[in-house]
Amino acid sequence: MQIITVFGRILFVAFIYLFILRILTVMLADLRAKGVLTKVEADLGCLEVLNGSEMLPKGRKIRIDSRGLSIGRGKHNDIVVPDHYCSQEHAELRHVRGMTTLEDLGSTNGTWVNGERINSQVQLVAGDYLKIGSISFLYTRWRNENS
Repeated sequence: MQIITVFGRILFVAFIYLFILRILTVMLADLRAKGVLTKVEADLGCLEVLNGSEMLPKGRKIRIDSRGLSIGRGKHNDIVVPDHYCSQEHAELRHVRGMTTLEDLGSTNGTWVNGERINSQVQLVAGDYLKIGSISFLYTRWRNENS
């Protein structure tokens, strides 16, 4: 009789956990359907080269992934800008919590967003123009935000 009681209690606890798991999965599906929870990849951005060089041809699109991108003249950067007005380690793009930010890393000639020199970390929005050295970029979304 005692074995049946123990087995019944274990079964009851298992049903409670399954019920809670089902509630959580329904809540998660509802949040995704309403757009509250989206995949990070859908929010990532892209830099399009507006005027370039041999190494960075005009029209080239560079995807910004969750790791971000380093920009500079040094060969170790993700985007190598072959321009003597660009510092070895010039700027850094980061993607954190659905926002893409740009930060100048103390470059000599500065980093420009929409014609203004930035002195601190700046959040980018689709349509922003970036200028590093003599190279200009357009920041856009990688994917259509409505999809």
